[in-house]
Amino acid sequence: MKGLIVYSSLSGNTKKIAEAIAEVAEDSELISVKEFQPSMLAHFDLFYIGYWVDKGDCDAAALRVLDLLKEQRIVLFGTLGAAEQTDYYDMVKKRVEAHAANNHILGHFLCQGAVGEAVIARYRSMLAEHPEDEHRKQQLANYENGKSHPDEQDLANARAFAQTIG
Repeated sequence: MKGLIVYSSLSGNTKKIAEAIAEVAEDSELISVKEFQPSMLAHFDLFYIGYWVDKGDCDAAALRVLDLLKEQRIVLFGTLGAAEQTDYYDMVKKRVEAHAANNHILGHFLCQGAVGEAVIARYRSMLAEHPEDEHRKQQLANYENGKSHPDEQDLANARAFAQTIG
């Protein structure tokens, strides 16, 4: 089975996960979403699609690739700024999987990724204006704690996940 790992990465987080998956995904090629061509569909029988989360859903570039996949065997993976294993993770997975509903989804991996300093600065500013806002306090703490993600454990988890795909 020949696999194609296609990733979209804004800050490099999803690229790190894609590279970890590529280390263990046998007979697979790794490309960025910018390199993807629809003609590639005929040459692979397993597609790993990597995305970054934008407003609770996969980013537009990854979505364009998902829209081209019909009746394919696919694996989804992504990164987001939120802390792991929350209800938000479940909601994101459902949204992304809905875009791929006409395919055979073999698995879905999602982990925290660092957000840019501009996002952190924006939350610091919002919190300074509304210091009583508990949600913003939690978000800022999450973003601060997430600066090291994806970390070595996240990459090991991605490799272990990819090894379960058959």
